[in-house]
Amino acid sequence: MRSPHYQFHFSPRGTAFTMFSKVLVCCLFAYVASQVVVEPVPAPQPYSFGYDNVDEFGTRMTRQETGDVNNNKIGSYGYVDAHGVARTVNYVADAFGFRASVQTNEPGTKTSEPADAPTYSSSVEVQAPAVVKAVHPTPVAAPFVYGRHAAPVVYA
Repeated sequence: MRSPHYQFHFSPRGTAFTMFSKVLVCCLFAYVASQVVVEPVPAPQPYSFGYDNVDEFGTRMTRQETGDVNNNKIGSYGYVDAHGVARTVNYVADAFGFRASVQTNEPGTKTSEPADAPTYSSSVEVQAPAVVKAVHPTPVAAPFVYGRHAAPVVYA
């Protein structure tokens, strides 16, 4: 005679079928979740934009850019402050990469080509003032004097 606790167990064949059906459902969900929806990327459209703005302090800021159907960009941006200090950056971005050149009259700039971005400066080179060293008296610590005073005289 079998023990009564066996009556609540599934048969081995039923357990295998139940496990197989669970694995099959999980695989079906994984397959459906792995489907990638690819949206078509629209072709680049030609465009052009720009602005020219002067603020309340007299600073002029400009920008303009154009793009073509091959995704090439050509543009510039810059500013001129109220004192006439100006900087303009002209750039091209195409199949050969991003290339920029800077035109400026900012004080302290020189014509150079750092990092393959030429800078053309029209500023006047200013000589730095000579360094004058201030002379200050050097403090000296007073020597420590150890001394004894004579004992007071006793008056009777």
